[in-house]
Amino acid sequence: MSSDRIFFVFALVLALQSIGLAQVDPIRSLEDQITTASGEHRVELLIALADACLGAGQHDKALKASEHAEQLSSKLHLEEWRAVALNREGRARLLGGKRRAATSFERSLKILRQANISNNALILDNLEQLYQIALRAGNEREAALWAAQIAQVSGGESAASSRQQTQPPAAAGPSVQWRQELEATQRQMVERERVFEENRRQLLKNSETLQRKLAEQEAALEHMTEAQMKAAVMLMQQRLLLDSVLFHRGMDSLAVANAQLALREAESTRRFYYVVIALLIALATGAAFSYWRARQHGRLLAEKNALIRQEQQRSEELLLNILPKRVAEELKKMGRTQAHYYPDVTVLFADFVGFSKIAEQLSPQQLVNELDICFQQFDAIVVRYGLEKIKTIGDAYMCAGGLSDTANAQVYEMLQAAQEMQQWLASWNAERERRQLPRFDARIGIHRGPVVAGVVGSRKFAFDIWGDTVNVAARIEEAGVGGRINISGEVYEAIKERFSCQYRGKVEAKNKGQIDMYFLLN
Repeated sequence: MSSDRIFFVFALVLALQSIGLAQVDPIRSLEDQITTASGEHRVELLIALADACLGAGQHDKALKASEHAEQLSSKLHLEEWRAVALNREGRARLLGGKRRAATSFERSLKILRQANISNNALILDNLEQLYQIALRAGNEREAALWAAQIAQVSGGESAASSRQQTQPPAAAGPSVQWRQELEATQRQMVERERVFEENRRQLLKNSETLQRKLAEQEAALEHMTEAQMKAAVMLMQQRLLLDSVLFHRGMDSLAVANAQLALREAESTRRFYYVVIALLIALATGAAFSYWRARQHGRLLAEKNALIRQEQQRSEELLLNILPKRVAEELKKMGRTQAHYYPDVTVLFADFVGFSKIAEQLSPQQLVNELDICFQQFDAIVVRYGLEKIKTIGDAYMCAGGLSDTANAQVYEMLQAAQEMQQWLASWNAERERRQLPRFDARIGIHRGPVVAGVVGSRKFAFDIWGDTVNVAARIEEAGVGGRINISGEVYEAIKERFSCQYRGKVEAKNKGQIDMYFLLN
């Protein structure tokens, strides 16, 4: 009877575990998809994960996923997704017993109304949650206000549904996919509960059969006569005596076998000792020779290791000269890198005026040497201000600020670096005029905005940035003047409190139309 109960409990535990796994599998699947997703699809998966965790009772995990979705949708300016994420954040706080749940619902409502988003289902859900929170807090006046808004939105939603009777159905909401997954999970749970119930009934049936057989055996024992009981006891004693004789006979045979085995083992041990002594002598000779050779190899290995460390350090320094530190670390760990989006980056382009005429006056070797002197000075200035050199294209020089995870756009540092570049060029050109050499006057253009940065190619890695911000910075540089720093209106708005500028008006830029431009006054 006890073994049947144990089996029944074991089956019950397995069934409960299978039901729990059915709830966890969608969560793990969504987490695996999130690791490779980006953009709006990543926001959708994060909200689906939050709903799945709410259904599984994992409120802290749901809160973390909804907060992540709200931050990412805010960066991508996806207002409706942001309102949905705030709704899920409020649910997670409410179910998890945390504070500020009402604030999340109110922020969701505010975003929907400011962006004029007609998602009545989400608006009603926020209003109903706020109504329930006010009731639980005993604030009848606030609850009445929320109830009035619910009635107003519900009336508008009914009118909208009547108008939609003659229109084709709208596209499914953003949460259809995860709702279908939850429904499939619920169906699996129902099926597993049905199988569990059938197993339980079968176990109960087997238990009843065993109890019936046990009762029959007990009844048979009660009907046995005293003579039959004595005969059964005598039979058991005879069987025990026979088993004892057989046991002693087996023990005697085992003792003889053990003695023979001990003799053979002693002979084998003696031979083994002879072999071990011979091997020890050979090993001692080999060890002495190996020790002598190892010392020689150790000295050579130490020298090679020192050389390898030097070369490795040089390789890492060279890699850091080509790529930013974060990108280089990612490339060493994973063998590849992913492009990253930066919402606020300052981009500088510098180009020499009349470079073709300068090239006609100098030999190719002299021209390259002069460019190398300029760009080395530019590199030193860029490093000093914590900026990132991107590349050089002929006589053009490009750098950017704000590409590190902890840095801002570094607008002030970029302007200070540009001023120092022009100051160095002014002193260098004065020296060159005394030597009757051609001047190197640079146009510098600066613009700020979002970019995408990463490494392209699988060989000869090149770190680069892309986006309309880069194109506008190049056009601003082309519209500049030699020896001056030309900046866009976006840069001016950020630095007008600390730097003096001269407004140039709206200047026509190739393929970009008219752009507000300013000259930075030294």
